[in-house]
Amino acid sequence: MKKYIYLILVLISLNIFAQTPIIGIYEAEYYGGVAGAYYKDIGGFHNQYVGTWVYTNSNTTFKITFVKKNSFHVTNDVRDYYVDFLIGEFQYIDNGVEKVNTLSYINQSHSNIFDYNLVSVVPYDKSIYPLCPECSENELRLLMRFNEPSRRNIWGGISNKFVIRRFMQNGQEKLKVQFVYTGNGLESLNTIDGPPANVNSFSVPYGEYVLTKQP
Repeated sequence: MKKYIYLILVLISLNIFAQTPIIGIYEAEYYGGVAGAYYKDIGGFHNQYVGTWVYTNSNTTFKITFVKKNSFHVTNDVRDYYVDFLIGEFQYIDNGVEKVNTLSYINQSHSNIFDYNLVSVVPYDKSIYPLCPECSENELRLLMRFNEPSRRNIWGGISNKFVIRRFMQNGQEKLKVQFVYTGNGLESLNTIDGPPANVNSFSVPYGEYVLTKQP
């Protein structure tokens, strides 16, 4: 009897997924336009970033780990759908002092994808700021949404762009990170509760970093 119940459940599951429209994640105008759709990384664009990457300079270390969150169920007030995301967590050590470490968060299960500190957004070509003069004509980078736990109480977040590019150098996989502030310098940052925030930047300084893929 159990065998037949299991078979019925499998058939129901297959039928549900068969009826779900699959849309290329970066071919859609925006996520969620089609209720119940699966916005899939059809070409495997996220695969090149998966793994752990490390930047070191004297006593400074910047480590990032990326993993894929495929078929992540997104719900909102209008409809629900599924999306393939690339998510990441990081560690930053400055002059031997650990400023922030969210690496353990990578194994947590969140119902809101933006509870992770690095989340894929959209591909970037070479002409979008921050520019990439070394990129080939049709090469795409990836814009990530960046945050950190101690800055989550800032209303609207701190305006930034965190753009990553994977490339090869002397037979090694490298990751170029362009981390830039995009505010106008005049904005007033407030906490969610209303009082002004006492910070206007992240623990990781803005700038460019070249990280090396770890075995």
